[in-house]
Amino acid sequence: MRFLMVLFLFLFLSVAVGAKEYKMVFSYSTPPYVFADGSGIVQTIVKEALAYKGHTVTPVFVNIGRSFELFKHGYVDASTIIQESSGLDAYYSIDYMQYHNAVFALKKNHYGITKLDDLKDYTLIAFQNANKYLGEDFGKVALACGSKYSEVADQKQQVYMLFKGRTDVVIMDRHIFKFYKNELLAEKKIEPSDAFDMFELFEPTKYQTAFRDEKSRDDFNEGIEHLKKTGRYEAIYNEYSQKYFEVKR
Repeated sequence: MRFLMVLFLFLFLSVAVGAKEYKMVFSYSTPPYVFADGSGIVQTIVKEALAYKGHTVTPVFVNIGRSFELFKHGYVDASTIIQESSGLDAYYSIDYMQYHNAVFALKKNHYGITKLDDLKDYTLIAFQNANKYLGEDFGKVALACGSKYSEVADQKQQVYMLFKGRTDVVIMDRHIFKFYKNELLAEKKIEPSDAFDMFELFEPTKYQTAFRDEKSRDDFNEGIEHLKKTGRYEAIYNEYSQKYFEVKR
């Protein structure tokens, strides 16, 4: 019995000694994935994955473009919602979450959007760095649109501008769109009768987390695998789906 207690204490101290507090970048304006109070699908997954190895997380909320600079200059230890193709010099985790991006337009306009090239005919507002994250073909479309194409950090503003007729289409994750639409309805800034069309032209966009060192990346990967193996990963999604949306698999 005494041996087991000593062994347990040794294992506990081993984890504690190796534990770190990570200052991590999370993109703001992306509920239900990230909320300022520390909750949300992404924050919960990231925190619990690192907690598996005894680590803790201090979130830093910035827009996607700013996150690159903070990581590059050493102000944060890791950046979430990133892809290895970004070119940031880091140790990248396995894919651990994905966005389901789509094109949204007002139903009353009767747009017949069936392919990416159709978007060249409209003014469109996308989320920050969409021209990089949504693939090469979309990047070409964005370039062809010229001044008709823009990107914004505030995704609630995207939804508002669509319903107010200040842009033809917006491109964003469908869950984020639904969250902000409901919020704008509650604030009486748009009308319940305002209907929209959704055009699913994109495959799910997968994301990783970038770390400064290999061990931190490996600890995170191990934590993600543990969450999936135990069913906790799916439970996190289910918890938020019951509050905000039905998760499409």
